[in-house]
Amino acid sequence: MNEFLKRNLQFVVMLLIWVVSGFVASPVAVGVVALSVILLKRKDMFPELIIGFIFILILSDSRQYQLEFAKKVKDIYLILLAAFYFFDRKQFNFKNALVIPFIPFIIWGFIVVFRSPEMQIAFMKTLSYGLLYLVIPAYFTKAFRDKGAIFLKDFIMFVSLLFMIGVALIVLAPNFVFLAGRFSGILGNPNGLGIFTVLALILTVCTQIKFPNLFTRNELIMIYTFMALSAILSGSRNTLMCIFIFLVFTKFYKISYWYGFIAVIIAAMLYQVVFSNLPTILEALGLAKALRADTLENGSGRMVAWLFALSKLNSDIKLFMCGGGFSFDEYLYYINYTMLSAMGHQGGVHNTYLALWLNTGIIGLALWLVGFFRSVFKAVTVSYTAFPMMYAVIFSATFEAWLMGSLNPFHIMFLFVLTLITTNTSDFAGEQLPAITTAENPASEESEKTGNN
Repeated sequence: MNEFLKRNLQFVVMLLIWVVSGFVASPVAVGVVALSVILLKRKDMFPELIIGFIFILILSDSRQYQLEFAKKVKDIYLILLAAFYFFDRKQFNFKNALVIPFIPFIIWGFIVVFRSPEMQIAFMKTLSYGLLYLVIPAYFTKAFRDKGAIFLKDFIMFVSLLFMIGVALIVLAPNFVFLAGRFSGILGNPNGLGIFTVLALILTVCTQIKFPNLFTRNELIMIYTFMALSAILSGSRNTLMCIFIFLVFTKFYKISYWYGFIAVIIAAMLYQVVFSNLPTILEALGLAKALRADTLENGSGRMVAWLFALSKLNSDIKLFMCGGGFSFDEYLYYINYTMLSAMGHQGGVHNTYLALWLNTGIIGLALWLVGFFRSVFKAVTVSYTAFPMMYAVIFSATFEAWLMGSLNPFHIMFLFVLTLITTNTSDFAGEQLPAITTAENPASEESEKTGNN
């Protein structure tokens, strides 16, 4: 961490100034951030540009009123990133292949905007969704080409620093990091912290596999310690299960893809048995209270939200097929807030697939899934972590709608992971940097051994 701070001290101070300016006045903070982004671009500091954007998205997830400026400035930030991308093409003279599988979904999203009860909001959300897939993978690749694997290390150390700050605030400012008795860190709620922790851990593991000498042993101990603390203290069952899924299946797929598929089949067979007896298991382990075993049956109110969404979809064939436009799910749950609260649910749909279905219909859901699976299957030839990542994301998205939103700190982390594992290291580095190659795919490793013999 000391090495990271020495190497990036000025940048960290700049981020601190953003936060302080938010405590002064929201308009001041918006101006300071916008000016900083322009100055970073003038110096072609692309790694700092993309890390700064994620920092703003993290702040925008906070429930603290002093950080409200982040909710306003994140749209401006994305527009500036898009402008730099479109008008300075010489800096991005490489192909962004990640966006291609999702283009049909994005086009369909614009088509169904006209069905939205709030067309302006739907259009802006669709636009930001498209820009996210177009711009973020390009900046991620550009940052890597400029700084090499050290960019990945700096980003992971930066995220670890945020986890450290969250844990430290338990003592320094507990009201800042707890919501309804559950730890949320510097994120807005415990479940959000859990999702962010899962994606940060996946990114760290994938980076460690691709560049095995990038971190020292002590650095890895520090990184994983604070991730583990954040995951456990959040009390999110979804988080712990996602981490378990990713780590266990990564072990199997590292040995062989056949071992991985067999493990998936066995897990599917055991799932119903384990889930039906989970309250008893948690009670025996002494974790029933910490993991809220009493809310397992109704999914903390999620079952109400899911049944409500399905009833609306099944009662309207046009909604079923075409959806109601981006953000329709938010509109629907907002106007029915009183009724849903009386039934024991507060919040949104809490399911990415139902959110996609409500917003873009079964057609949009199918198009998004095709894009997602195409990206994962492309990654399979590059990284054995592709399928474990897919299983963890599918499970997480079943209980939260974070993949429906564009300007949140979770979706962008997912795109970071997807960009990392779908790109060969030699392609990543381009011509400016020597490639640091590792035999990440067991099949590739075996073929290399055969060729050498």
